[in-house]
This record gives sequence, C-alpha cells and structure tokens, in this order.
Amino acid sequence: MSRSKSTWIGLIIGVGCIAISIMASGDIRTFLNLPSFCITIGGTVGAVVLSFPVDRLKTLRPVMKKAFINEKFDVEKDIDTIVSLAEITRKEGFLALEDTVDEITDDKFLKEGIMLIIDGADKDQLMESLQTEIYFMKQRHKKGWEMLDMIGSEVTSLGLVGTYVGLIPMLINLEDPTKLGPLMAIELVTSFYGAFLAYVIFLPMSKRLKVMNANEVTRKELFIEGLMAIEESQNPKVIRERLTFYMMSKGGKDLRSQQEDKFKIKEVA
Repeated sequence: MSRSKSTWIGLIIGVGCIAISIMASGDIRTFLNLPSFCITIGGTVGAVVLSFPVDRLKTLRPVMKKAFINEKFDVEKDIDTIVSLAEITRKEGFLALEDTVDEITDDKFLKEGIMLIIDGADKDQLMESLQTEIYFMKQRHKKGWEMLDMIGSEVTSLGLVGTYVGLIPMLINLEDPTKLGPLMAIELVTSFYGAFLAYVIFLPMSKRLKVMNANEVTRKELFIEGLMAIEESQNPKVIRERLTFYMMSKGGKDLRSQQEDKFKIKEVA
C-alpha cells in the first residue's frame, strides 16, 4: 500500500503553520522548556505504560504507521468482481467458483464468502459468519484508535498539570518578581505542548483510523450484499444495480451514472 499524501500534507501544514507562528512571535527558544517537556512527554509515556499491557504497547507503532497509509478502495472494480463471480455461477454453477475465484480476486474476505457458498451455507449462515468477522475486525481496529484517543486526552490533561506546577509556586512567590517569569513559562508552555500534541498529532490520527475503519466496513458490507445475491442466483445485471444503489445509499459517489456511461461506451464500441 502507498503512503497517504493527504495525511502527510495535513501534518506538514499543521506543524508548519504553528512553527512559522512561533518564529514570527519572537525567539523560538522561548518555547523550549525542559520542565514542560518532562511533564508532558514523560507524564504521557508513564500514563500509557501504566494503562496498557506490553502486547498492546507493541501495537502502538504499527497503529500510528497505519494512519499514514493510503487504503483506497475501487468500489466500481469491486462491483465488477462480484458481477463476474455471479456470471460464472449462472453459467456453470457454484462449484465452478472454486477453480476461478483465485483468478478473479485476491480479497480474503470475499474468498471466504465464496467458499461458504460452495460449501452449501444458506443465507443466514453466510450473513452470520461474515458479520462476525466484521465485528471482530472493528474491535481490533477500535483498540488502535482508543490508544491514540487516550494519548490525546493524557497530553491535554498533563498540559493542565503543568499549569498547576507553574501556577502554585508563582502564587507563593508573588513578592519576588524575578521568579514569576520562569514559573509562568512552565505554566503556559506545558499547556502549549499538550494542546499541540493532542489536536495536531494524536487526535487527528485517531480520527483518520476511524474513517479508514468505516470505509473498510462499508466495503465488506458491499461484499456481503453481493454474496447474498450470488447465493440467491440473481441475474448479474440485477446484482450490479443492487450494489450500485447500495453504495449510493451509503453516501458514496454516484456509481449508477458511471455504470451507465460505461455501458454507453461499450454499445458505441
């Protein structure tokens, strides 16, 4: 899979605009504060290690890496694949799919559904098995974005802790003006670190993973619709219309107009 250009562009724009604003406001060293860094980063690392077992912690890097991967699904191609499988079924029967499914698709989920049909699974069994797989996939994905949500929440909270760390000594030393500046710096810079990491890095990454999960679920549900139609031995043209309308109901692009244009091109040819 290729890298997601939009994710990298968004990250660069977010970090770049903030960096430019910092440089334009004065000395960048003003925003480099060791106590603030220790409170925000050290506190977050400690909280994450405390919250999750080691096996979950090992998945954090792959989860973050996945947010920068471009998982683009070609819905029109998926519909064409299902229609091709339906055409084979209509002409040669279900058993013919066993020899041809590997040539038509490399999607494991779709292959699993085809094998269930070949093995004689009825509609209820087919639906239950595939929906169960979708459920466990969603739970697996949820564990990933929950970690990022937790980190985003922690860095924000620890930014508030930094505010207290700077504010309490500052109130105690109001009579000594020389101490007010450094203490206020800890207070504000720690809050800045927390807000930056939460709202520019971790929470947007979590949101992207949720969107990717929703897209993958929609694609698998499209496969289920197609597999149910194949199991019922529906006409391939009817299946194409059924899947096109299904994706339109999910808020996708107008696939029907694309399909009509495709047929017109074939007729002209």
